[in-house]
Amino acid sequence: MQHLYARRLTGALAVAGALLATVAGPAQAEGVHRGDPISAAFPDIKVPVGGTAIDLLGPNLWSTGPTKLTGAKVTYDLSGVAGVRITPSDGRGDCVKPSPTRVICSEPGELSFEGETIESYLPVVVKAAKSARVGDTGTVTITFSAKGLAPITGTSNVRVVAGRGSLATTGPTAGLISGIGLLLLAAGTVGVLAARRRRARFIA
Repeated sequence: MQHLYARRLTGALAVAGALLATVAGPAQAEGVHRGDPISAAFPDIKVPVGGTAIDLLGPNLWSTGPTKLTGAKVTYDLSGVAGVRITPSDGRGDCVKPSPTRVICSEPGELSFEGETIESYLPVVVKAAKSARVGDTGTVTITFSAKGLAPITGTSNVRVVAGRGSLATTGPTAGLISGIGLLLLAAGTVGVLAARRRRARFIA
């Protein structure tokens, strides 16, 4: 019986891992740059017609170890989609907008890594006008640079969707993620029951 519970726990966790890989993989499949000391990922984003994307758009950064950088800067160049614009995010670095499709944000202080991932670093806001067409897809070329570091460039896709109900955080993906959470919870419960049964045998 002890081995049966162990097999059930292992199987549940394996299924959960596969589902998580399916959900998280495609968004960054071609948008990861692995470097030393800094690596970067460039997630895709969806924006509803006549609205603002729920998430801010920016590179995710991480390091191979403790690292400190100065003169950090992120440059955004939007192309290929009509009716979509990018604007600086309030309180996120010093930003300028030299053109309607270009934003440059810089870090006035020191950028420090202690092994953690910095998500959406110096991000921008993505908006779509009511004239934007559902299904249109553009690209944002993102370049991260800092003093003494070779520039890192990647591309994020921006896709226009029908409304907030089509966004990943409120659409089908959210239901899948919730299901994964329930699956993991069930797996944890199986593990607890198995541990209790083993303790009961020892006591008896």
